[in-house]
Amino acid sequence: MKAEATNLLQWQARFGTEEACLEALKQKRWPEGFRCPKCGHDRGYWIAGGKLFQCGHCRHQTSMTAGTIFHSSNVPLVQWFLAIYLMASDKGGLSALRLSKQIGVSWITAHRMLRRMRRAMGDRDSLYRLEGLVELDDAFVGGRRSGG
Repeated sequence: MKAEATNLLQWQARFGTEEACLEALKQKRWPEGFRCPKCGHDRGYWIAGGKLFQCGHCRHQTSMTAGTIFHSSNVPLVQWFLAIYLMASDKGGLSALRLSKQIGVSWITAHRMLRRMRRAMGDRDSLYRLEGLVELDDAFVGGRRSGG
């Protein structure tokens, strides 16, 4: 799936508030509406400022960020979303030092964020395997062995 090109101003207009980020995350996680992971019930209500959903049947509470790269993070979603934009739009790679300065967090926090994003990207890429005829351009595989 290819995403539409977005510049920084468009990104900020779309995800510039915590509420907008929460709504986008809710739509991505539960496009057909919430279903309780414990009992499967679809009725309930939002609590704690829209970050927790409590099932109306079993009272199980589910965090909006549970099971995502945002899980157990104290960094606001606005900063996470900006970090994702910066990482995706930088061809040369994004260092933890540069990210920390861009979004206003410590180096170690930026490093942990980048590690989570890279792991998520790697996990997603591992779902797709090449199959059939694969053509490469300007590739050299194999070759002479040393001493031979």
